Amino acid sequence: MGKLNVRGEELRARLPGTTPEALRKALYRQQRAGRLVRLSRGSDHWLIVPLQYAATGSPPLEAWLDPWLRKTLGTPYYVGLLSAAETYGASPYAVMVTQVMVADKRRPVTVGRHELVFHVCSRIEAMPTRWHESADGRFKVSTPELTALDLIQRESQLGGHGWVREVLRALWPQCTPQGLTQALEAIQGVPVAQRLGALLALDEQTALLAPLSEWLRGKPTRLIALEGTLPKGNERADNTNTDFKVWVPSQQGANT
Repeated sequence: MGKLNVRGEELRARLPGTTPEALRKALYRQQRAGRLVRLSRGSDHWLIVPLQYAATGSPPLEAWLDPWLRKTLGTPYYVGLLSAAETYGASPYAVMVTQVMVADKRRPVTVGRHELVFHVCSRIEAMPTRWHESADGRFKVSTPELTALDLIQRESQLGGHGWVREVLRALWPQCTPQGLTQALEAIQGVPVAQRLGALLALDEQTALLAPLSEWLRGKPTRLIALEGTLPKGNERADNTNTDFKVWVPSQQGANT
């Protein structure tokens, strides 16, 4: 039938004469043969593995991520961070795991060669997303603008400032003023908006500076560092972006 996502209740309905023990053993045999994967303990959601995906142990992510998280578990989600940047062609390196934002803490999951790592995002249902689609299916992904803000906010978990900065340079062309305003309204994070402003100024992304400055107008700001901690003495004054109250290390300006 071409259906890869199957729930336990569907199997039981199609096999009314099969005892629970016989069904359990049959499912176990199919798991051992690599033809069936249970996506998470207790979810009763099974993923059929067609022969063309036997080597990878599962179909592509588009075929099962949304049916499992949103439909079976009822969990709001979106693919974010470096994984989202990769869908926009903005990640210069292959992402070894898929980073998924969810409302509540979840353990990592391995499905075939796919490893999913979950990050908690408050107010996740308010975050702007779009569908990433392929011939195999689709899943939700953060907009380019939300991806940029998430990367800045969590750069310490993603390989550091230098790596994130490289990804952002490739992501800027995907961002729009309207999308940036929408993402800022969703996140409501003043410090991350300040850092975004300093980075946009360094990369001369003038089209995105106006909506950011407008959003920050009237909001309480304090002097922060672009990365690390604030220095002491004259160095702080000499290297501060006064428009966004962000201290920028000297090497940052030299890299632009």
